[in-house]
Amino acid sequence: MKQQQRKALALAAVLALSSLAASAQTSPGAAARGAGARGAQAAHAAADAGYKAYDRRDYAGAIAAAQRAVQLAPQRRDYWLLLAQSQLASGQPDAAEQSLARAAAARGDDAALARGRADLARARAQAAGDAMYKALQAGDVKAAVAQGSEAVRLAPESAAYRLVLVHALLRDNQNAQADRVATEAIALLPESAAPLAMRGYARQGLGRGADADADLDRALQQKGLSSAAQREIRLLAADLALAQGNSRRAMDLLQALPASDADATARRELAQQAGGAAATLALRAPGIDCTNVAASQTCTLQAAGVPPTPGFVHATAAYRALEERDAQRALEQARLATAASPASRDWHLMHMNAALAAGQPAEAQRAATAALALRPDAQTLAQRASIRRQAGDEVGARADAEAALQSGDLPAATRAALLADLGRTREARELLASAPAGAATPQGRLDMAYLSARIGDDQAARAAFAQADAAGGLPPSSLMDAGYASMRAKQDDEAVAYFKRAVDAVNGLQLKMEPQMLYDTRRQIAEVSRKWGVLASITSRNGSGVAPGFGAVGGGSPGQRVAQAGAEVYYRPWGFRNGQFVEVFARGFATLDSDNGGATGGDSFSGAVGARWKPLTAQNLVLSLSRTFGPNVNDDWLAQIGWSWDHGTDLRVDRRSWWTTRLYAEAGRYLENEIDYGIVSAMLGRSYVASADGRTVLFPHLFVGAEYASDAPGDNTAAGAGPGVSLRRWFREDTYNAPRSYWDVTVQYRARLSGDERMKGLFINGLLSY
Repeated sequence: MKQQQRKALALAAVLALSSLAASAQTSPGAAARGAGARGAQAAHAAADAGYKAYDRRDYAGAIAAAQRAVQLAPQRRDYWLLLAQSQLASGQPDAAEQSLARAAAARGDDAALARGRADLARARAQAAGDAMYKALQAGDVKAAVAQGSEAVRLAPESAAYRLVLVHALLRDNQNAQADRVATEAIALLPESAAPLAMRGYARQGLGRGADADADLDRALQQKGLSSAAQREIRLLAADLALAQGNSRRAMDLLQALPASDADATARRELAQQAGGAAATLALRAPGIDCTNVAASQTCTLQAAGVPPTPGFVHATAAYRALEERDAQRALEQARLATAASPASRDWHLMHMNAALAAGQPAEAQRAATAALALRPDAQTLAQRASIRRQAGDEVGARADAEAALQSGDLPAATRAALLADLGRTREARELLASAPAGAATPQGRLDMAYLSARIGDDQAARAAFAQADAAGGLPPSSLMDAGYASMRAKQDDEAVAYFKRAVDAVNGLQLKMEPQMLYDTRRQIAEVSRKWGVLASITSRNGSGVAPGFGAVGGGSPGQRVAQAGAEVYYRPWGFRNGQFVEVFARGFATLDSDNGGATGGDSFSGAVGARWKPLTAQNLVLSLSRTFGPNVNDDWLAQIGWSWDHGTDLRVDRRSWWTTRLYAEAGRYLENEIDYGIVSAMLGRSYVASADGRTVLFPHLFVGAEYASDAPGDNTAAGAGPGVSLRRWFREDTYNAPRSYWDVTVQYRARLSGDERMKGLFINGLLSY
């Protein structure tokens, strides 16, 4: 038993020793495994801190954390990529490149490694691109080319770097390289105008003008071009044409740009230098702006500035002054412009227009002659013909008109106008009738209306104005002209409608019209629209005599006071008829009081019924025939002719006083009784506005007059003169009509000049015109 116990104890001791030995052999590996687990955890924690710092844009903290992570776990590619990414973000591309190399040596995500390398390439490309921009700003084009080439190598997909590189190559006169890089940019941006335009400039530098023009034409045809971009391409194409000496192409390209575009105007001036031959232009590379390339996927080009022609500032000021209707300033600036650039034909024409506006026809003719010396053309000949005609040089005007017509290079309307000026109105009308195509548009019809009015065809002018109006092509500035055309065509209602629209346009601020002109328009409406009227007068004077319009009225002896009254009502059955109206009338006249005890009241009544005709538009000449009757009057036929001329007898709204003249002459014959009479008178003075509303006028004046009556009880003829004063009050006006009625009181004291005393003494007359 004891022996068995001793064996068991020995076995236990052996097992214990074996266990200790085994324990001693396995504990270092376990320790290593524990330490590795703890290192991985620390690396993960460092990387996590690095990612979080990167997200906070704490790139220095991200770099420090990533460096700890790769030290603890150098076999982790993602930690090296984190370090490279953080170094790139902090602007350390060289360090990032080294980190990417270590990442490539480690195992991990190949796609992530490729993205990291792409990020590094983009960063280096951006740095090269920034260096290119800075070099261009500093004027170092060679450095810009080197940096731009590197940017394109690192970021071949970037069209912006290629376009800026083309710009740098053009500035460095490396046209072949610019052509190659621009072609690559076209492949990247097939729908962009910028690379096409820049390649065109490169090809121009290579002497391939036709290919250059083709590229610019393609650029203009690209879809989606904004108006601003299209303007720049047009300017670039025009510069290219000017550099080629092709002024016609340059002008065609600039035609779409407005006259107010200063850059386009400068190029037009270059194209028109030396009688239209294009001025040589040193071609410069287009400016380029790629600030919005991310959104627009292309860059914006800007045409280089054109050095202004000598006198350009003065010419621009002259054009602006003409637009502002400052004729004198326009003329002064035009003189300076043409003196600075005598070869600029357009500026001579502008000088001509300024001189005409300033009322200097002789200077306008000299300017037109200077323009014709640079390059003769039919239009300028036609203009000089008009200037010479205004100056009274009929021979020179006819010569210019004939020369302009012989050229054949004139619109039909201009040719017709020249024919009319030469007195060949039949040919002018035939030409207008045979050229309807130009009148198919509203503007064409408007031009036809003005030309028809010029050659005296009022019916055609009226019809053309109406057609332009119906087509919506009658501007407010033409309403008055349309109204006068209708008035001359004796279409009163049409004329009044146009005149009223002109008044509305002025009140609506659509048409500018001086106050007096607006008043005259309202006066025209009142006159043309008048259908009837009433005249009434009462007169106190010495003896019997002749009353204007009424004829011989009798009523007293020379030297005896007599008071007489008359009234007339008239009607225009056919309207105004351009001032050639016909009126039918009925009138009566009676003596109210007579110092010599003659017939008064109804016993003295003399009446007449008749008609009168005003045959001339421009002269106030009236022919009248009436039948007279009364209780103590021998019925008779009275034939009358009257003429008057007035100046300043209507209201003025633009001044407080003005000179006024009234001339009147009348002769009549009682056909059956063979009695003749006549009147002549003149009143000369100055009218003064005498009321706050401007509708009351005081007219102090000097009167001189004479009467003749073949049956006068005294001398057949009497004459007198003396001072007088009239007070007139106007009324019955509205928005469209000037005052249509007035009452007038005249007091004169006349001294006898010859004959009996019926033209002597105090003369008082009250008149109502309604």
